[in-house]
Amino acid sequence: MPERILIVGLNWIGDAIMSMPAVQAYRTENPDAHITLLVKPYMKPLWEMHPVPDEIIGLEKPGLMIPKLKSDNFDRALILPNSFRSAYLPFMARIPVRSGLRGMWRQRMLTDVVQLSGGHQSNEYFPILTPDSGALPREFPQLDIPESAYHSIETKLPFSAPFITLMPGAARGASKMWPITYFEELTHKLLKGRDESIVFAGGPGDAPACEALAEKAGDRCCSVAGKTSLKEWAALLAKSRAAVANDSGGMHLAAAVGSPIVGIYGITDPEKTGPLAERYKVIQNSNVKFRDIARNSDEARNALESILPSQVFEAILSLLEQ
Repeated sequence: MPERILIVGLNWIGDAIMSMPAVQAYRTENPDAHITLLVKPYMKPLWEMHPVPDEIIGLEKPGLMIPKLKSDNFDRALILPNSFRSAYLPFMARIPVRSGLRGMWRQRMLTDVVQLSGGHQSNEYFPILTPDSGALPREFPQLDIPESAYHSIETKLPFSAPFITLMPGAARGASKMWPITYFEELTHKLLKGRDESIVFAGGPGDAPACEALAEKAGDRCCSVAGKTSLKEWAALLAKSRAAVANDSGGMHLAAAVGSPIVGIYGITDPEKTGPLAERYKVIQNSNVKFRDIARNSDEARNALESILPSQVFEAILSLLEQ
């Protein structure tokens, strides 16, 4: 009988995408296992595009979740987040083997405490999922976008011309956001003497800024921020000639679907959270690099403001010429 595996997934698009190489390696090592992903409901569409999960469960309140996990008779829980609740649920569900990182007062809830590895964030998930996979090739994230998403995104674009996607938002806030005025200047540079149109994309919180940018730039621009499902967003990026984003989930999504991507970094560390892709450019002027930063950091904003639109423009041209 196939081993039943529960993988407790991560809560942010970028983090989830960075965990995909390790999830894929687990499938390579365990081709017959029945793998279930436990994720917050808004993350389900992302993993529905991924080839590994046999089942995806949306996270509910513990009172509902624990009986569900018990009834599924999992043999093993592989816990990717470093949070208390992510370990608490498998522990209370009596899943016999529970692997994850120490921390957050949860060590006693784990049967296998894994040491944090160094390097890129994607490396951190291999010791949890495939501790003996050192010889395995580390693949890029894989996403299979449904045709329905391609068809529906086409109906939301007012033009059929080739386009470049700009994503000015970041869930972490101002400390990761290149100035909006710089995105405006970059837009004008891209429209002048080139054939591509511009699409602004992001979540609902990015919609006001994206709408304003599109209105200022004219008929060859539009905004779909807050108007797409996650699968449509992926399809949009897959159709883009290139994309520009802050250090954000949108950047990682663009990388995962194969769009050439320019990532703009203030003082976060691209060696830890850079795009997992073949065609990308990272723009960073700061020698100061941190993995975690405050939401409102003057140092981060100053570093972002030092990156001129001309730098990003040249990086896009370089990618388009490859």
